[in-house]
Amino acid sequence: MFETIFNLVLLAIGVVVVAYVTYRYVKDGDKDRFEEDAARAFFEEHGRWPDQTPEEAEEERRRVAAAMAAPAPVSVPRDDGSV
Repeated sequence: MFETIFNLVLLAIGVVVVAYVTYRYVKDGDKDRFEEDAARAFFEEHGRWPDQTPEEAEEERRRVAAAMAAPAPVSVPRDDGSV
């Protein structure tokens, strides 16, 4: 009798835990996506990410522009054909 009651209590606790975990996942599951969407909207409006200072954003723009202007590194094959 005690074992049956104990098993039923464990089953009830398990059901409650699974229901709670499912509820939390459904409620907060899209939080990361919403934060990313907000960051992208901020980027579109201001031209920088929310955690960047304007100076950091300008430095990144200069660095990317310099990398795009530089010739792409190309390997030259040796006499035996290996690179």
